[in-house]
Amino acid sequence: MLTLLGLGAASFGGLIVLDQSNSTAQGSSRRTPPAAAPGDNSSAAPGADGILTIYYSKTGANYPDLDLTVGNTARIAEMIRDRVGGDVFEIVPETPYPADYDETDRMAGEEEAENRFRPIRDALPDVSAYHTVFVGHPIWYGEQPMVVQTFMRDRNLGSATVVPFVTHEGSGFGNTLEVIADFWPDAQVLEGFEERGTQVHRDLDGARRDVDQWLERIGF
Repeated sequence: MLTLLGLGAASFGGLIVLDQSNSTAQGSSRRTPPAAAPGDNSSAAPGADGILTIYYSKTGANYPDLDLTVGNTARIAEMIRDRVGGDVFEIVPETPYPADYDETDRMAGEEEAENRFRPIRDALPDVSAYHTVFVGHPIWYGEQPMVVQTFMRDRNLGSATVVPFVTHEGSGFGNTLEVIADFWPDAQVLEGFEERGTQVHRDLDGARRDVDQWLERIGF
């Protein structure tokens, strides 16, 4: 999945390091999230299951040379929904990221560095009645893309159970758990799921087995 690795061998190596360690410099100390009102600007009420899966996934150009009609994180979200049920909300930017990979890389890096929240196109769901929220995204510059952080800023999950899942190309979770703690300090965070996006793309059956084993391990 798009982990924003940059151009050339030197950039590749440097940004892998940024994914794993430099993310702390852009992490929790720079955020003062507002107290979000769960009911503002909401779409339909939640279903009976009390489970919500939210995700952002990049289609089109992805690392290293993929052109995806369905993003890798979206594939994982589908697998989770198939097993646990509940509702799904896809985070779609109001202004899409560029089709060009390198331009998306540049733009996402600027957003992360400047803590610039990207608006979301659709009305956000009312999260107040969900007891469990799965949150999925690629790792960009060591943490959640800023469009995902817009959702986190604008929806307070309170003491709900949060289950993270990410796609990446070497960073694992990066700084995402610290970001979750910043925005949702009262949430109960379960063991998350991480998989390389290229592995998801190459072996969907294997990815599904990994997802099923993880969900069984955490009680779903």
